[in-house]
Amino acid sequence: MAWNKLIISLLLLLNSGKPNFGSTLSDVNRLYSKLELNYNKRIRPGDDQSVAAQINVSFNLGAIQEFDEVDGKYAVIGFFRIKWYDSRMTWNPLDYNNTNTMLFSQDDIWKPTLVITNPFSKIEKIGKDFMTVRYFSNGLAYWTPGEILISSCSVDITYFPFDEQKCTIRLMAWGTTPNEIVLQSSSDINLDYFSEHGSWKIISASSESNDELVGSSFIDMSFSMKRRPGFYVINIVLPVIFLMVLNACVFVLPPHSGERVSYAITVLLAIAVFLTLIGDNLPKTSEPMSLLSYFLMFGLVFSSLICFCTILCLRLQLKDKNRHIPDFLKRLVLCCRRDKPRTEREWSFVSNNTSNRPNSNVNGNECLTNTDKDDVTWNDICITLNAICLWVSFGGISVSVLLFFVVVTKLI
Repeated sequence: MAWNKLIISLLLLLNSGKPNFGSTLSDVNRLYSKLELNYNKRIRPGDDQSVAAQINVSFNLGAIQEFDEVDGKYAVIGFFRIKWYDSRMTWNPLDYNNTNTMLFSQDDIWKPTLVITNPFSKIEKIGKDFMTVRYFSNGLAYWTPGEILISSCSVDITYFPFDEQKCTIRLMAWGTTPNEIVLQSSSDINLDYFSEHGSWKIISASSESNDELVGSSFIDMSFSMKRRPGFYVINIVLPVIFLMVLNACVFVLPPHSGERVSYAITVLLAIAVFLTLIGDNLPKTSEPMSLLSYFLMFGLVFSSLICFCTILCLRLQLKDKNRHIPDFLKRLVLCCRRDKPRTEREWSFVSNNTSNRPNSNVNGNECLTNTDKDDVTWNDICITLNAICLWVSFGGISVSVLLFFVVVTKLI
């Protein structure tokens, strides 16, 4: 029992004599006073001012805030990790009870003045007043300003809504030359904090430093994006295709229904409305033009031709039965009938009219007689033209839709 009390007493004695390795308020105040002594924030780091200060810059993308194709506005949210060394901000941690890091307001120390040189509206420097810079005992400065970066972006909408866009944000050390400050960039932009966007998918994001073009060190941060086309396909492309198919079905309606022209014009106006909607969401530029705009214009022209053919067929339907029918229209009707099997009466009629002719044939390729032509009426011509227009319309729609999707999805 006595030995236990002795051991406990020795342990308490040793513990009471153990030095305290945690920094105190007094230690931090002394270190602040030491670092701020003779410090001039207007002078850049470097004992040898003829050697450029190396500034390491990396960007962490948080989200795509906005991409306005009409105005060419591109905005992203993220934060930088900016590092540099300053020999004036070094100390021995043991002299200050193991104080290894210190925080300074960014307005109290030197920091690089970074700006976006291709802004959408105005030039502003990176970093807000409330942000801080952390210094380590070896002189390493660590600055992490968060920003909404807003820049202008050139948009190519040729393959809209299956397009890919590339926007570049140029960051420059304002008012300095490459002999004073050199910006060094990491090869890739960090996407660990990125939140997916509903309309755009990030394909790649990279940054590249350069100091040869504009007489100042700068970094180009490039973002390659691919549009998510589902919304536009469902709400614009497919409805227009369905309207074009419905417009072609006007030739199925009976001519005496009296609704053919109004039906065709209604579909034509619907396509014109879709053309207006898509025009409001595209840049007001003629170079380049969106292939979707050409496709909608084709649908508008195609529907106009259908309206014209509908009116023409109705005009022929109402012609006087005794009015002369041109021979080329009769031949058109009879050629469309030749693929149909003839009845026994038709075969006997053709045989009687061709039996007295030399080298006459009564097979499927026999010559057309004048009696055949006399059987053609204006109603037959109208029915034939309706059938031709129906199949030509479906064929034209199928080819145009297939060609549109093949081109815009870059399958060729």
